[in-house]
Amino acid sequence: MANPRFYGWTLLATLWGVVFLNLGFPAYGPAVINAAMAGALGLQRETLGNMFSVYMIMSGLPGPLVAMSVHHFGVRKTLVLGSFFVILGAVLMATVVSGGIGGMLCFGLLVGTGVATGGAMASQAGLVRWFVRRRSLALALLYSAGAIGGFVAAPLLNRLIETTGSWRAGWWLIAVLSALAAVLALSFVRERPEDLNQVADGIGTPGTSSGVSPDTRPAFVSRREWTFAAAVRNPAYWLLLGSMIGCSGGYTLFLAHGVVHLKDLGHSAAIGAWAVSIVTVSGLIGKAILASLGDRLDPRYLFALFMAVFAIGLVLIVDAHALWQVFLFATCLGIGFGGGLVCLMTVLSNYYGTRAFASLAGLAIAINTTLSAIAPKVAGRLFDQGVGYGVTFYFLAAWCFGGAVALILAKRPSPRLTDPTAVAPA
Repeated sequence: MANPRFYGWTLLATLWGVVFLNLGFPAYGPAVINAAMAGALGLQRETLGNMFSVYMIMSGLPGPLVAMSVHHFGVRKTLVLGSFFVILGAVLMATVVSGGIGGMLCFGLLVGTGVATGGAMASQAGLVRWFVRRRSLALALLYSAGAIGGFVAAPLLNRLIETTGSWRAGWWLIAVLSALAAVLALSFVRERPEDLNQVADGIGTPGTSSGVSPDTRPAFVSRREWTFAAAVRNPAYWLLLGSMIGCSGGYTLFLAHGVVHLKDLGHSAAIGAWAVSIVTVSGLIGKAILASLGDRLDPRYLFALFMAVFAIGLVLIVDAHALWQVFLFATCLGIGFGGGLVCLMTVLSNYYGTRAFASLAGLAIAINTTLSAIAPKVAGRLFDQGVGYGVTFYFLAAWCFGGAVALILAKRPSPRLTDPTAVAPA
């Protein structure tokens, strides 16, 4: 007999907590911690950019390996492994790191790998197994954890550093929070609805003993499961991936250099931390838009809107001397990235199905983060050469505008049913 209480909502709450702790703090907190570290240790801007570049690469490059771990070992064990990497990297940052190379290894390599393994990638792979009809809502809620975590992390860590007088205290806090994330994953994560004699929402046949409603998936959700090989041969997959690269690069650039850029414009460190918080919390607006419309309107069109909004934010940040300009660019960046990333994941699962989703999402994140990691390094090098940040911001803004146009003009992929290797019945 089926369990009458749908466990998907309990799982969503658990994964929300894990992402809040394993993504919100390790991803957004270092924008404040590393800026303080750079000042204390006298690091150059290129060195600061290199640390974030390595972090961004490692927060996405292991994506295919994370997908393999999810398939072979499950979501729960993958999340626990990721927490271990974050804890190890954070403890080393808090105790032994004293320069750029140590920062690249411990923050960039270890913490980046931990965020990739113990954060959103594994969590969303588990969640799409439980939600179909309300997938946009579920994924938007999941990703809100990172936004809220970042909103809390930046000012909290800034206050902690000011109180203790040491940037290392921030890393101790991150280590403790990731340990808590591991406990949550071990206690409450369940892999599939079938494990509890349940089915995903939105799928079922009339008159079943479990009372499952008829198939209510919207038209833009594929009724067939693509194979990974067929999906990566489809041009639409690469268009979706490419449209996000400019946004990922701009976001990485802001996290690496945003606080010091605002200091260059005459703002205080507190204003920089406030800007990081605004960026992260305004991402909730993008997620709310997706949650409200994404199960009725193809999220691809919302994806295009978010890319355009993000591009506006990149243009505004260049000369954000006034507080209202800081608020405006931060809001645009948050809405654009916060909504765009979830749209990418939602569209991939809608168009290609859940069986190949973990692998497709892992590959997309690996490529996106690896390429976007170039931005902080290039921007830091240009700054040290006297060029400034403007050229890099404007280039990425143009990329985002182009991606928005491409998404609007694109068409939904359709599998060739004459190819028996392309799809399998859902």
